[in-house]
Amino acid sequence: MTARVASGLPALPLLGLAYAAGVVAGAVLGGGWYLSAVLAALVALAAFVRGDSRALLLLGAVALAAAGHARIEAADVAPPPALAAMTGTRAVEGVVRADAVVTGSDQRVDLDVASVDGAPAHGGIRLRSRIEGTPLRAGERIAFTANLRHPEPFEAFDYAEYLRDRDIYLVASFPRGLERLGAVDLGWRGSLLDLRRTLVERIGRTMPEPAAALAAGVLVGERSAFPNDLDEALRATGTTHLVVVSGQNVALVLGLSVGLLTALISRRIASVITLILLPAYVVFVGADPPVVRAAVMAVAVVAAGVTGRRTPGWVYLAYAVALLLAVEPSLVRDMAFQLSACATAGITMVAPPLRDAVLSRWPALTSPGRAALVEMSATATGAALAVLPVQVASFEMLAPWTVLANVLVAPLYEATVLTAALAALLGGGGPLGEVLSLIPRAFIALVEVLAALPAATVPLRLPLIAAVVFVAALVGLVAWLHGRRTSPLALEPVRLGASVTLSLAVVAAGLWWSALAPGETFPSITVLDVGQGLAVVARDGGRAVLIDTGPRDERVLAALSSAGVGRLDAVVITHADLDHAGGLEAVTRRHGGAVVLAEPSAHARLAVPAEPFDIGDRIDVGRIAVEVLAPPVATRTRALASDNNGSLVLMVSVGERRVLVTGDIEASAEAWLVASGLDLSADVLVVPHHGSKTSSSLAFLDRVGHAVAVIPVGARNPYGHPHPDVLARLDDVALYRTDEDGNVTFRSDGERLWVQTER
Repeated sequence: MTARVASGLPALPLLGLAYAAGVVAGAVLGGGWYLSAVLAALVALAAFVRGDSRALLLLGAVALAAAGHARIEAADVAPPPALAAMTGTRAVEGVVRADAVVTGSDQRVDLDVASVDGAPAHGGIRLRSRIEGTPLRAGERIAFTANLRHPEPFEAFDYAEYLRDRDIYLVASFPRGLERLGAVDLGWRGSLLDLRRTLVERIGRTMPEPAAALAAGVLVGERSAFPNDLDEALRATGTTHLVVVSGQNVALVLGLSVGLLTALISRRIASVITLILLPAYVVFVGADPPVVRAAVMAVAVVAAGVTGRRTPGWVYLAYAVALLLAVEPSLVRDMAFQLSACATAGITMVAPPLRDAVLSRWPALTSPGRAALVEMSATATGAALAVLPVQVASFEMLAPWTVLANVLVAPLYEATVLTAALAALLGGGGPLGEVLSLIPRAFIALVEVLAALPAATVPLRLPLIAAVVFVAALVGLVAWLHGRRTSPLALEPVRLGASVTLSLAVVAAGLWWSALAPGETFPSITVLDVGQGLAVVARDGGRAVLIDTGPRDERVLAALSSAGVGRLDAVVITHADLDHAGGLEAVTRRHGGAVVLAEPSAHARLAVPAEPFDIGDRIDVGRIAVEVLAPPVATRTRALASDNNGSLVLMVSVGERRVLVTGDIEASAEAWLVASGLDLSADVLVVPHHGSKTSSSLAFLDRVGHAVAVIPVGARNPYGHPHPDVLARLDDVALYRTDEDGNVTFRSDGERLWVQTER
């Protein structure tokens, strides 16, 4: 027997919605997984104490919500591909994904990268270049040299996240020496692209502009010839989705198609026809990820009509959303996914009661033709209302006329799709083309009139609580239209075995654990336990750099082995004192291929030859950067001339996370750094001079502003390190010591930071 809520709704899709809600909560609110775990534990306790089956159902919902919360946290810490770190001037080869978007004399293309600087690479790059000859086309293999950089954010739009959702991690502009190396065989996809181009060309020969541009947009999503004023009018009226093949577009096409066909045939047969045609439509328009995801949800909703059962469409939508978020939880932040999910929810949950309310209030509208118009208007209204919070949150703008615009434009949209298809089939101009263009022209005129209405767009930032209130009000409206008299959240007794509950708990616990543990593939920075000395190893993948080598007793070799370091690319010596450079000879003997870098004045005192490493110099180890902040060797004052104050000060970075390694600098060098204006801010401070009382001045600590400190120090050392005064100054931060904690490792994905100790 299937568990159901009191209103007759099945419990299984509600559990799916609970999982989706947990993913959304994790993405919007953040917070540790343990918050959900504590709540689940409390519910479990209540369930087993009371023995109430309703509490067991609630436990399952909470467990799945907690699992969703943990799943999005685990996805958030997944490392980016190696391509994301390949910034700077590079030689690139790749294959063009889709035909170029042309703007004036420029073109923009997205590439699937094949190699960078001759080495294989994977991922996407967005490239802008001048058009030389003809625009680039899908399947062309090109080579160029350009400055690769990370996308820059816009004021109200996370452009980098938008591109990451499309597997694009870097951008480049106006490359040097762009070469066309030939075309790659795209197989059936190439044939579809050729057909798409042919249809767009035939529409252009049949209709005059701008009607041809609109017709190509609504039929296949082609917008290269769109005039700017039409773009602005569509944006101001909230109807852009009608001419951009996206998730919301698929959902709306689905609802409107079923609505129109219902005027001629039964709803079940209309759903079957739509189910057959929808996959072909998705493949034809390019099968971009947002469109495919929307199609999965759309097929689920259509299945509700095909099966002939009285299962409401939102049940299938709940299954589809939960499944997609389980496979790819980062979808929760994808605007196309948000729009398609909300639009489909509006079509399946808001539109039907609106339609029924209108038809029951005005029976004269129940004739087939009028009922189809009512269905179409209800579908447009439901979709527009459901996506409104997402649109406002994404664009920080409210289009007050968006619902009216969608209702009025919906019939013209469907008619424009039909005339666009006729124009593509005819492929000739003349009087017939002028007649066919009348409907697209009416579409454009109506949109422009609505865009010219007073307060067509209003700048608006929507607080989270306002979005929640709006959604709650929309749910209340739907419940009222249905004539509900009982709370939709009231639960009736259900039968859930202890094994089901235990399974849910095990699944949730496994996902929580995956969220807790940082990936072993993340870059790491380890302060090694080498006794009274300093050695720090930074590594990413198979590459590593060692900063200082500890004393002569060669403990650094054992520490490197315990940290799992197999090879070194470079060794950096902060200064020549034996507690920092004593193990250099042993390290170079074991790791002979490593280049040795040191501050120039220390070279004569080192056991092996070294190359200069000075202020402003930097080396990269995978996703880790090691940059020299001090000392300024050529201009340093006598106050910095001692061995300790001449130590290299290094900033080791992984994305936004920073670790400051300070050697043995003392108060005078710290004062120079504070006065220099350099950015000393760091998440982790490797405490200067092993915690000596001559270092770690308050002004320096305040400038660094660290949350974590590590003191590299030997147990029972004769110097009394760390000094009690230094410990007192570090009282408000998380403090680790190598003599007590062993190796201290920091792992990061560039945004988050984890700390692991050896003991």
